[in-house]
Amino acid sequence: MTNILGSETITAAPGFFPVQYMRFLRASLGHALLMILRRQRIVFAAVITFLPVLIPLAMAFLSPKQFAEDGAKVFSTMMEQVHINVLAPLLALFFATMLVGEDVEAQTIPYILTRPIFRSSWVFGRFVAYLLVASMILLTSAALVFGACTALDKLAFDQTGLVLLGHYCGVAVMALLGYGSVMVFLGVTTRRPIVIGVLMLYGWQRLATLVPGLIDFITIQKYTDALMPKLASQRGNVEIQTVLGTFEKEVFMVSAGKAFIILWIIALAFLIGSILAVRLREYSAARAIGG
Repeated sequence: MTNILGSETITAAPGFFPVQYMRFLRASLGHALLMILRRQRIVFAAVITFLPVLIPLAMAFLSPKQFAEDGAKVFSTMMEQVHINVLAPLLALFFATMLVGEDVEAQTIPYILTRPIFRSSWVFGRFVAYLLVASMILLTSAALVFGACTALDKLAFDQTGLVLLGHYCGVAVMALLGYGSVMVFLGVTTRRPIVIGVLMLYGWQRLATLVPGLIDFITIQKYTDALMPKLASQRGNVEIQTVLGTFEKEVFMVSAGKAFIILWIIALAFLIGSILAVRLREYSAARAIGG
């Protein structure tokens, strides 16, 4: 059997391909997990991600009246504005950009892929490792923020509160999926993926959400916003405050179901692009050595 995403040729009995593929994927996943967990950046990322827990705790202890703050509103705001729109892209920058980019920069990919291995399984395994680590950090922070917000009013460890927590955790994982796939692609195809990623996620994407028109449809945030619990309508108006005044931007929403599907399509498209880029870079390296 010949893998179209790599240069190797694997001959095996019928039905052997799924077993072989999963073995390669598990090996890539295990190696990537070890590499991520050994990096000092994971401690730095975890500390930054857990800092928002201090905000509801400060509200609970420093409020002049007991239960003066709306815990459900504080939790929703923290999840939407901090965890999903800021921390999820940040974790993607921390981890996903370097999954393949480090090996590309160090020119170690030819040695890693010397063994007959499916290039797609290698990339997918590393991406799953990123998704597991980033989700663990982000969801732990979300659970801690939820627990801290229960010290405020209108939020408790009941069915309504836990359903709200589960909904936001699901959106957070989808945000990590979308942002991570884009960052992996940048790590493979560009020389300065972190710089470009910062400009894209915290510069251009923020601008696209403010500019009138449909440009926000080519951002990840457009579809993560559509998955939020409060965004059930198909259209709406967002009030934007600027130094020149306040104006309303009409927002054309997509349904949560369509947003879910589009995020998966975006993730698969960028991951396939990353796999093809790995193949092309390896081939050019091999030609350069042969020449």
